[in-house]
Amino acid sequence: MKQRGDGQWSGHHDITYAAVARLYEQMAGPDGTIRGLRLEEYAEALDRAQAHQDRPLGAGVIENYNGSGKSMPYAGPGPTAHSAYVNPNAQREHFMADPYRKGLDNLETNTEYIYDQLAQASGPDEFRHLGAAAHALQDSYSGAHAWRADSVYDGDPTAPVVSLHVFTPMHAMGIDDGKNTHADEFDTPPATSGSVRAATEATYRMLRSYELNRDLAPDAADRARRNDLAPMLRPSPSGVTVNWYPSREWTLERNRRLALEHGVLQPGPEAAEIARLTGILAPNSTAGTAPVNPPDRRPGGVSRGITSEGVGRDG
Repeated sequence: MKQRGDGQWSGHHDITYAAVARLYEQMAGPDGTIRGLRLEEYAEALDRAQAHQDRPLGAGVIENYNGSGKSMPYAGPGPTAHSAYVNPNAQREHFMADPYRKGLDNLETNTEYIYDQLAQASGPDEFRHLGAAAHALQDSYSGAHAWRADSVYDGDPTAPVVSLHVFTPMHAMGIDDGKNTHADEFDTPPATSGSVRAATEATYRMLRSYELNRDLAPDAADRARRNDLAPMLRPSPSGVTVNWYPSREWTLERNRRLALEHGVLQPGPEAAEIARLTGILAPNSTAGTAPVNPPDRRPGGVSRGITSEGVGRDG
């Protein structure tokens, strides 16, 4: 998801400000502040922190380089531009799939990342961690990062997670590596779409839970936040898959969801019929999935290798 919309479509910035505005409507004191912070101060601090997750440049250590378990330093494009195969551990920051893990394992890793960031927000870098949690949660409603049940297109923040995508940046340079399932078409969702409304509501609920529980003992605060956020981070009844490859079935499902996102289709019998026909076209395949074993790991250096793939996923 891109950072800023243009009035016709929304990005992280717009969702963040809308969620904070609702938070202040519901929780601001008589002086119009929360913890002494005016709405503008809170929204600006949170927005700056979540936008940091999409930083174009960075330096640090990849903790699980190429899925090998080895650590490697990097300098150049920020983690948002790193291939999931090169930097699998960074994918949780954007609610995407580590290609070396199964679906439910990835969902657990992604949700634990959000809970961990909320727990760390009680320290001196409060908004840095709160913004990281908000960014990841918002990305979970982007069709470029995850697919939820169709009710998300009606604005349902509790729509279960159905599948997670894998990001590789080469497609942005016109190179099809056959591995990227981050569909850029979802990066600019219509401003009034259900997924935007769901992401805004989810961000508000997360912020409200954080503010209500931030002064509790750490264990009690964590339990309360998990109870509040669990309905928004649950798997579908059939589990969670990883969309490793942009297969024909994945493409059909992507197109169906884009039609739902843009209001060409409405969730219901017609959309369900399209899904059924997709299943007939590939009776032995779930849309966009692949065998349990992930693709072979790719060799190569880190610092220069990532530089050659320096294209961001915009969220």
